[in-house]
Amino acid sequence: MTGDAPLALPAAAVRQLDHCNKCGFCLPACPTYIETGLEVHSPRGRLSLMEAAWRGELSVGQELADALSLCIGCRACETACPSGVHYSTVLEGARTDLVQRRRRWVMPARTVPALLRLVRRRRTFRTAIRLGRAARRLPLPPSLARLTAMIPAGGDSPRAVARPRPTVPGPPVHFVETCVMSALFPTANRDAMTLLSAAGAHLVSIPGPEGCCGALEAHVGHREMARQLARAQVARWERHLAPDTWLVAHAGGCGAMMAEYGRLLADDDRWREPARHWASQVRDFAAALAALPTPLTFRGTGMRVGLQNSCHLVNGLHQGEAPVRLLADMPGDRLMPLAGQDRCCGAGGVYSVNQPSMAQQILARHLAEGDEAAVDIWIVNNPGCALHLEQGIQARGGRARVQHLATYLRERWLDPGERAACAQEG
Repeated sequence: MTGDAPLALPAAAVRQLDHCNKCGFCLPACPTYIETGLEVHSPRGRLSLMEAAWRGELSVGQELADALSLCIGCRACETACPSGVHYSTVLEGARTDLVQRRRRWVMPARTVPALLRLVRRRRTFRTAIRLGRAARRLPLPPSLARLTAMIPAGGDSPRAVARPRPTVPGPPVHFVETCVMSALFPTANRDAMTLLSAAGAHLVSIPGPEGCCGALEAHVGHREMARQLARAQVARWERHLAPDTWLVAHAGGCGAMMAEYGRLLADDDRWREPARHWASQVRDFAAALAALPTPLTFRGTGMRVGLQNSCHLVNGLHQGEAPVRLLADMPGDRLMPLAGQDRCCGAGGVYSVNQPSMAQQILARHLAEGDEAAVDIWIVNNPGCALHLEQGIQARGGRARVQHLATYLRERWLDPGERAACAQEG
């Protein structure tokens, strides 16, 4: 394709353009519009640009590429939209066309595919993480320097999955460990499985290596690769899992992506119905924990807690209330009411590397809210958010810690023996 050809959009994206009535309800929900106040950096402005390019009224050039590059893809506009416009369908379709035209809207063209391949190859990814920590002392290109700076400083300590026998048996649950969580935060995954098992889940595993869900590929315009990965996941679940098995993840972006498989494969006659079925089985960790038959008992330690809810969990999977309820009900700790707890922190997959200035600008609002509330610990439910917050807190010399929700809960979970001891003390 050339820059003179109209923007190519799939039919599903064109239908979404027709739904938008340009009312502007999306503007105050958009993090980049909040920061710049520019229409071109709002969902309405971007939709107008994409529609004009699709109609051939605007050249598919750098102006469009820049506007779409600055979009995080947090989908807050979808939650705010009274017409139900699925903005991400149009955005991902347009980005796919930009990739095919080789328009530079993300990091250097060779960097993105290499990074995504690395994330999918988990053993190699873990090795790269170790090397990345060591390479911080070396002179690196800016994009690689920003990537290595995001790697957590220490390794993740091993912790076995405790499988306590639940008092009431619950549904079969397949825990999807996901690429980044399994490589960078395996302890949080193991903590999640321990708590799910204690709450009544019958944990079931699948032989062989777990594949990638395709979220990063979809976000950066590699739509066909995302579809390939989705088909592979659905085939694996169809082959090994009972139809009533829940698919549970502790990464909001991955959970939201898996819940979109029905839409992603809507035009695929072979995989349409299986994709829709398994998409309906997706649960976030917190939502699954709350729905299991055995209530767990927790006790806090006097912390002031801030929540950075994953924007894809809130706006894509629509299960963002579950972590709020868990934290609000925690005895001994206090969940601080932060205005931005459901807003995007600026991480956005590769966004914080591609747009570091805007990502830090957005994050600064969140950290300022946390400082004002004297937050002791930030709770996250997505790995990118954890990396972004940790880096931002360190850069400003903050004292707050960042912790995944499952690890926070496991540290405060009272197993049956501890509950009995507490009852005797009481």
